Amino acid sequence: MKNKNTLIFGMFFLVMFLFSCKKDKSKGPEVKLKDRVYIGSSDGNFYALNATNGNLIWKYPAKDFSYSNPIVVGETVYAGSIDGNMYAFDAINGGVKWKFFTSTVGIESSPAVADGIIYFGSNDGFFYALNATTGELKWKMKTSKNVSSSPVVANNVVYFGSSSGIMYAVAARTGNLIWSYQTGDVIAQSSPALSNGVIFIGSRDNHLYALNANNGSLKWKYSTNGISMEQASPVVNNGMVFVGSWYGAGDSSIAGSLLALDEVTGKLKWENLKGIGIGGRLFVLNGLLYVSADDGYFHAFNALTGVELWSKNILPNGSGAAGADGLVFVGAGGYKNIYAFDARTGDIKWKNSDMSGISTSTPCLIDSRGIIVHR
Repeated sequence: MKNKNTLIFGMFFLVMFLFSCKKDKSKGPEVKLKDRVYIGSSDGNFYALNATNGNLIWKYPAKDFSYSNPIVVGETVYAGSIDGNMYAFDAINGGVKWKFFTSTVGIESSPAVADGIIYFGSNDGFFYALNATTGELKWKMKTSKNVSSSPVVANNVVYFGSSSGIMYAVAARTGNLIWSYQTGDVIAQSSPALSNGVIFIGSRDNHLYALNANNGSLKWKYSTNGISMEQASPVVNNGMVFVGSWYGAGDSSIAGSLLALDEVTGKLKWENLKGIGIGGRLFVLNGLLYVSADDGYFHAFNALTGVELWSKNILPNGSGAAGADGLVFVGAGGYKNIYAFDARTGDIKWKNSDMSGISTSTPCLIDSRGIIVHR
């Protein structure tokens, strides 16, 4: 999980060339690449690994990619860095196609790409839209505080949160404000989820919000009774909203839990891992819910019932997960390893220990069939 106050020792993230991170498996262009894992690390390098065995294919020397989760579109890998640049890497050979500098305070927001435009926030307080091919600035929008929340793009609208506690909806082509909603406190690494015309977002004010995506009106909010949701990135699947609550706002002695809520009503369906902070992204695949928790374990649950199926020790602050082809991939917290687990049994298929950073960011997968799919 990503908490910049506790992970100063280093973090890295993955992007996996394996195919299928998302329910809507839309076909992308034909690609030359298959079975690769792209990894950014706090050791100053960006890596490409073989997804079948974890072996190194190429690496590019750059600065810390600790917080922003990269994405792959066609044969380009996009990744934000703490050095303040958004990078576009050639996915085949690791060459830099372009880079765009925001400011020295860095980028923690993960990018989204839609209709040839890449969208992301920066700690300089601006939200950016660039030409995805050239890196040319299309527009930027000033917010009142830094933007480490990652955007969601749908129906020509971009949704993102800011540290001012505001949830924004802006026009994708122009950056013009459509609506905004003020929560009670900071929206940090909590990134929104969109489902059936509703935006879900967490805040430090101890609530998960469900907002009408068209006008920003409140549909419901769920209280975690003093546990911050600022790190929570909800996932919606099969009529349920899965989310992890972090720690008490201003009181780290109080820890959260793993929650499953009804998508329409916000009512609690089940709860697990009580008293264990969860700040990273969750992942659902074939009816199983995967989560890295602050107890140091990577857990697999039955998503419908909340019953735990297996867990593996990866130490605290492990990354979010992603999976395809019967495997689930995760970065270890205290170890310098990337793991590929059997999605059903938890058996280790391979691990890579080449990097000197610690994995905390969420992988994105592209499978062996040649179809790029992002979560």
